[in-house]
Amino acid sequence: MALSLAWASALLVVFLSVLIFDRMGGFQSKNQFPVDGRTVILTGGSQGMGKAVAELLAKKGANVLIVARTVGKLEAALKDISAAAIRPSSQRFHYISADLTSPAESTRIITEATKWNNNQPPEILICCAGSASPGLFIDLPTSLVKEQMETNYSSSAYIAHAFLQPWLQNPSGMKSKEAKHIVFTSSIAALLPIVGYSLYSPSKVALRALADTLSQELLLYHPLCNIRTHTIFPGTIFSPGLEVENQTKPAITKKIEESDGGQTCEEVAAISIKGLERGEELITTSGIVGVALKAGMLGTSRRNGWGVVDTVVGWIAVIVLVLVRRDLDGTVRRWGKERLEKEK
Repeated sequence: MALSLAWASALLVVFLSVLIFDRMGGFQSKNQFPVDGRTVILTGGSQGMGKAVAELLAKKGANVLIVARTVGKLEAALKDISAAAIRPSSQRFHYISADLTSPAESTRIITEATKWNNNQPPEILICCAGSASPGLFIDLPTSLVKEQMETNYSSSAYIAHAFLQPWLQNPSGMKSKEAKHIVFTSSIAALLPIVGYSLYSPSKVALRALADTLSQELLLYHPLCNIRTHTIFPGTIFSPGLEVENQTKPAITKKIEESDGGQTCEEVAAISIKGLERGEELITTSGIVGVALKAGMLGTSRRNGWGVVDTVVGWIAVIVLVLVRRDLDGTVRRWGKERLEKEK
């Protein structure tokens, strides 16, 4: 027993040392996500995480164009975003009202954005638009199956497709030779599906799969145009969207989520941008729990940096996540049993 504890302690020390070294930038040489002077289009930028990311990018010198449906929210958000600019006289800000679930709208967005951006396609796309409609699968209307997939997956897939067209059709015409970036926003629920998210989780898993596939497919064009894909996996975010979710969220889902303390939009934005600057392809924002969940689900996905942290955590996560799932299943069974007894 003493020997086992010694080995466990040694592994923990190694893991924490590697994690700290990585988070301090030990496995990177430079900022791999420069935005100063570049143009970023951000969907879902009128509120929540999207708006917080846009404000942070403005503080870093980016020109920002936000996309959402409601004009009033877009106008209010743009005032806050432009107020965060480090060079108000030279940075540019704009919004486009659009329904991102329409492929035609995505084509219109890139056309209008390119014209606004001095006839140059924007260099960075960040997809933050999406929403959750929690509920038990059997209680939800089947119409929500399509709606959740359109809102969380198709909306991002359509605009990513529209953006890749000009990037790849005329790569030599792009002024900047810096890497182009497409950033998708998935969810921790794509790494650890939880009761109550039977429609939401699959749509976020699909986003991860799209980004993973594109990260390989875009290597076909690498000699002419360097395009990188990234996926962010936030946990609970204190946002207007969360307030709406909680109206239909099952009690058992709320109970399971009690251990997730949640984060502000600003905290998630800051962690996400830092991950992008480190060059990470898959970024979790929920601390060590998120890191472990991601490592346990990597499969053949690319490891961040040298892959040391993800690989070491993955070894540990193989055992830990089995226990986590058993604990979650036990919680759900007990909850179901208690509910049935109350209904008798």
